[in-house]
Order: sequence, then structure tokens, then C-alpha cells
Amino acid sequence: IIQKVNTCLAGGATSIGTVTLTAPAPSAGLVVKLSSSNPNHAKVPATVTVPSGSSSASFSVTTVKVNRKASATITASHSSVKKTALLTITRQ
Repeated sequence: IIQKVNTCLAGGATSIGTVTLTAPAPSAGLVVKLSSSNPNHAKVPATVTVPSGSSSASFSVTTVKVNRKASATITASHSSVKKTALLTITRQ
């Protein structure tokens, strides 16, 4: 699993993250779990499904307005594989 998320985002903005597999997903697709270390400031869906035969899927990252810089680690995991990306949330 390779995960990409913008590294810096203004509070109140929405961005798109991408989960990329090293091989195409199986016929039933592949469910990847997502989480945020700071869900009060950066929200992601609980899962994203990579469709059958595809090697990637996108998901929304939604932030809230902040009074000072904040951060969140976005994690994508499947089975024993776990990848993280650090997101910095700035004042708008």
C-alpha cells in the first residue's frame, strides 16, 4: 500500500488522498482501513475500496478551521501493511 495525502492543508478545506496498491486488487476488490490520529481536525472515511483490477482508490480528507497550526497522521492499512502520512493543518 502506498498512500498519498497533501502534506499541508488550510483548515476548513477538503483534499483528496490516494491509496495505491503494488498490484491490482483481486476480483472482489480490496478494502483498506483509514484513520486519522486527530479526527477533531482532520476527518477521513473509515475505509476505501480499491475496485477489482484497479491499483488505486481516492478518498476525501476534510479539515476544520483551526486557530493555530495542528497536525494529523493519516493511516492506511490492510492486513499487516500500514502506511502513514503526516498532514499539517494551517490557519486559513
